Amino acid sequence: MTMQPLMLHGADLGADLFDALHQTNSYDRGETWTDPSLQDSFARQRVVAGSDRLPTGAAMAPELLHAGDETTVCDFTPAWHAASQRLLGLGHTVWYRNDHVLPVRPRGIAYAVYDTLGKRWSAWDTVDLPMEPKFECAGSGSGQRVDLPGGDVLIPISMKEPTQNQYAVTVCRCRFDGRTLDYVEHGNELTIPIKRGLYEPSLTFFQGRYFLTMRNDDHGYVSVSDDGLHFAKQQRWTFDDGSDLGNYNTQQHWVTHRDGLYLVYTRRSKDNSHVFRHRAPLYIARVDPDELHVIRSTEKILVPQRGARLGNFGVTDVSPDETWVTVAEWMQPDGVEKHGSDNSVFIAKLKWNRPNDIAVDSTPATTIGPYFTPPRRWQGETGPYTSPLQFADGSRVTTPDDWRRRRAEIVDQWEGLMGKWPPLIKQPEVTLLETSHRESFTQHHIQFRWTPNQTTKGYLLIPDGPGPHPGVVTVYYEPETAIGMGKADRDFALQLVRRGFVTLSIGTTQSTQARTYSIHYPDLDDVQVEPLSMLGYAAANAWYVLASRPEVDSKRIGIVGHSYGGKWAMFAACLFPNYACAAWSDAGIVFDEDQEDVNYWEPWYLGSHPRPWRKRGLITNDNPARGLYPELIAAGRDLHELHVLMAPRPFLVSGGAVDPPSRWQALNLSIEVNRVLGHRNRVAMTNRPDHAPNEDSNEVIYSFFQHFLGDE
Repeated sequence: MTMQPLMLHGADLGADLFDALHQTNSYDRGETWTDPSLQDSFARQRVVAGSDRLPTGAAMAPELLHAGDETTVCDFTPAWHAASQRLLGLGHTVWYRNDHVLPVRPRGIAYAVYDTLGKRWSAWDTVDLPMEPKFECAGSGSGQRVDLPGGDVLIPISMKEPTQNQYAVTVCRCRFDGRTLDYVEHGNELTIPIKRGLYEPSLTFFQGRYFLTMRNDDHGYVSVSDDGLHFAKQQRWTFDDGSDLGNYNTQQHWVTHRDGLYLVYTRRSKDNSHVFRHRAPLYIARVDPDELHVIRSTEKILVPQRGARLGNFGVTDVSPDETWVTVAEWMQPDGVEKHGSDNSVFIAKLKWNRPNDIAVDSTPATTIGPYFTPPRRWQGETGPYTSPLQFADGSRVTTPDDWRRRRAEIVDQWEGLMGKWPPLIKQPEVTLLETSHRESFTQHHIQFRWTPNQTTKGYLLIPDGPGPHPGVVTVYYEPETAIGMGKADRDFALQLVRRGFVTLSIGTTQSTQARTYSIHYPDLDDVQVEPLSMLGYAAANAWYVLASRPEVDSKRIGIVGHSYGGKWAMFAACLFPNYACAAWSDAGIVFDEDQEDVNYWEPWYLGSHPRPWRKRGLITNDNPARGLYPELIAAGRDLHELHVLMAPRPFLVSGGAVDPPSRWQALNLSIEVNRVLGHRNRVAMTNRPDHAPNEDSNEVIYSFFQHFLGDE
């Protein structure tokens, strides 16, 4: 739980003079708490005369600041971000001059990430918003956000030009990869011509719609949206009898259960006129989501009134069975102690008698849809990568016919570099080894020939019910993991068959055990095709195994893999056009010699050379790359030349530690090719900070396949 010291003496009632963030921890579900500890990363930062280094967040409007001005973060609200598996806190910046709030000041959306090992917050930063005057004073303090599958965050903000008085409210879609919070887009803007307009918004999702509650100096307001960005005209909060709610000049927040929507608020009542702005007690009541009013008969006092105002408060879903509302007594004005207040911090625990499933319910199309758009700072950026739309003779691709010729040129070039595949095995002979029934599908353990001189064993999972079904090939170090017999969150075949896909799980079991990790054709000491290309060839033959099944629609077959399997799936899909789509989980989609896991130089990928092999690891002067890989680097080639072979087939990069958002520089070139072909929304990427996939990142993968291969 986070809190901040408030300067009382010598400050006006409306002057929120905060010091650095403090934190207290509980390890027994809120029964006991540690003493509040100062978080050094939130200490005030000062504008220093003559220094080129500005405090965080000052760059948005430096002309408004003077030497000696100070800034920190206030109204900071932490919440768990499932896609990154990180605790992400949001707030906004505040500026002081001589310990008074600067009336005309910049304001930014501030954020920080909690370090669970160090038990401290990272240095805070601000979201890079569009360079428009209305975003120079934009913040998200004391708000409630909605996190979406894959990493996007819907953040309600209030904003205005610094010299203006009235705020407007909008919702920003931002993308969080576990490190950086990037702006993607924002929705429509809501305001009213009453005093300071609308501000301090909070957002929630309930039964298919998004609900937004907003503060105004005279009344509280509410609005609703189908997509979380575009909201209907605001309306005043009322009770179900039509009377005004009585909330004014203070915030309201949501408590959301899958079976009911509730509002937490303060309001005028017959016995709280002595409380500043009637900000106590804290009430909770059920909301009618269709009529957008508060049901008076359900109102209860959540936190009692003891003279002091109950200030900015937070709502946290602690578990499916429990939601907490946290609030502190704000000891202003002088003398509130006589009513019994003593600066207590309250935790009101709401205990549900039915479990709460608070996940955002969306279709596969709406889940995957946002990730076709890069964050604003990466849009159109291509970095160091050469354009694939230029022929070897220097002429430019401008038409689909041009692209077909250029594509053939790229294929010929890479085939010449990596070696030509043997003939594909288009009529596979499959041996059935064992059959069992699991859950709602049949599992066949099978054997088939995947190269001219090698067989492999894999698992074919077929869902119950009539076909034909879409299919997905899964690739990894061995085939057992993908069917649920290995590490968590790598069970792609199992999860997809549960969703109605026929899946074929294959892996390089023998070479993994021998630590040669690949397919060396025709043998380990006479490699005629680069091993990673041969993995693609083997997966092409696996496509024919799956396509030959009567339960499978051969036009709807995709491929997926993680890490080693991600590289494998990428080469298979790019080099074999029969795959309808593909998903690559943290493969390292371009060359990157600073990342040990982006190790295309190894002899089992694109660096094949006679034994003894180079020592495994990063390229150094003492341990150089050998084989084809250094030739590719010297020629200025990179894997974006293979990505573009997918066009117009869709693909998803499920990026992790080695595929950060900067990979959009390479992916934007595939977007350009699709644009020439008249297609959009064919290249997608999500990002997380860890190499390992997680339940959230995988859900986007499954939505991707459901959208492009399913019945949508």
